[in-house]
Amino acid sequence: MTYKNLVPATVFISYSWTTPEHQDWVTSLATRLMQDGVEVKFDKWELKEGHNKYIFMETMVTSEEIDKVLIVVDKEYAKRADERKGGVGTETLIITPKVYENVKQEKFIPLVREINDEGKAYLPAYLDGRIYIDFCNQEQFETSYERLLRNIYNRPEHSKPKKGQPPGYLTEETPMHFRTTTMVRALDVQVDKHPSRVERSFGEFLEEYIGNLMDFVVPEETEKTIEAVGARVLDIFS
Repeated sequence: MTYKNLVPATVFISYSWTTPEHQDWVTSLATRLMQDGVEVKFDKWELKEGHNKYIFMETMVTSEEIDKVLIVVDKEYAKRADERKGGVGTETLIITPKVYENVKQEKFIPLVREINDEGKAYLPAYLDGRIYIDFCNQEQFETSYERLLRNIYNRPEHSKPKKGQPPGYLTEETPMHFRTTTMVRALDVQVDKHPSRVERSFGEFLEEYIGNLMDFVVPEETEKTIEAVGARVLDIFS
């Protein structure tokens, strides 16, 4: 695998302007993604004076040119989304039906930045139950970032292996089980405990044994073929 084999990806980042610190964190994430070859559509870079931010949001969410929508969720984002307030609320109205229409469920990726007192991630209702990437712990940022980057480039750490062929032993004939095996064991017991029964049991064993030999009778045509092959082998090595 080389860089040329990686398919270029374009992402849009949806987030809330909760605090200056949070905005800086999102900006740093967008910058890092750009440095790693991902085309990022980010409002602070794309929107200029006179632009309509709502049209921009709708275009980013619905455009087929956007491979992934990264939804950076903190407590405030989840609240605004559920209450349909502000820009986040507007995006939610646009994103929600798209999330449910997206059969593959791979376009919208929640990036969680906050958890509640019970350790549960803050997620808007329309993302409830979705697998997310945890960015709550800054010490684990690199691990989470790698997971995100692998998702964007469709290069998962754990790939499903190629399906192989069934093991050869599954096509082997089922081993033959003969009654004589258990009869021999019974004879061993009778020699010690019931000597008077040995003669009769041995006769039954011989009768069963001879009957089993019939299963190994080789047809005349097959026997001739085996003899011919054997003769040919002897000629080769003689």
